Amino acid sequence: MTMKPAIMKSAVGLIVAGALLAFAAHRQQAQAADVAEVCDLTFTGNVQLRGVPVARTKAQQAKGLSNRDDAGPGMLFAFDPPGKLAFWMRDTRIPLSIAFVSEDGTLFVIEDMQPESDEYHLSMKPAKYALELAQGQFQREGLAVGSRLLKEDCRPTK
Repeated sequence: MTMKPAIMKSAVGLIVAGALLAFAAHRQQAQAADVAEVCDLTFTGNVQLRGVPVARTKAQQAKGLSNRDDAGPGMLFAFDPPGKLAFWMRDTRIPLSIAFVSEDGTLFVIEDMQPESDEYHLSMKPAKYALELAQGQFQREGLAVGSRLLKEDCRPTK
C-alpha cells in the first residue's frame, strides 16, 4: 500500500506533535516533583538540621530521595492532614533511616531502611511528618524516639 504525500505528511506531523506533547508532559511532571521549599528544623536539646528539603505534594513525595547517590540534608515529608504512613526504598540507592513525627512534634518511630527494598516501613499511627536522613544520622545528631520537633523555619528554594 502506498500513501499519498499529503496523508504521509499529516501522519508524520501527528507523530511529531504527539512526541512533543509527551516530552512537555514528562518535563512538567519532573518539575512538579522538584522540591520548592527547605526548612531549618529545631528539636529538643537544641539539635538543628538546616536546609532540609520538604516534600509536600504527591509528586515530590513519590520522588523523595530516589535515584540519588547521597542523602544530603535528608528530606522532610509533610502530610496535611496527618495520617498513617507507609514508605519503601524502591529506586533508592542509599541506606536511609526514617522517623515518623506526630502532630505534637514527637518522633515516635525511627527505623533503618535498606536500599532498593520493597519492604514497607509503617508509622502504625497518624504522623504529620516523616523525616528521612542518611542511616546513622539520627544517632549522630542526638535524635531518638521521644525527641520533639519544636520549630520549622521554612523558605522557598528560589
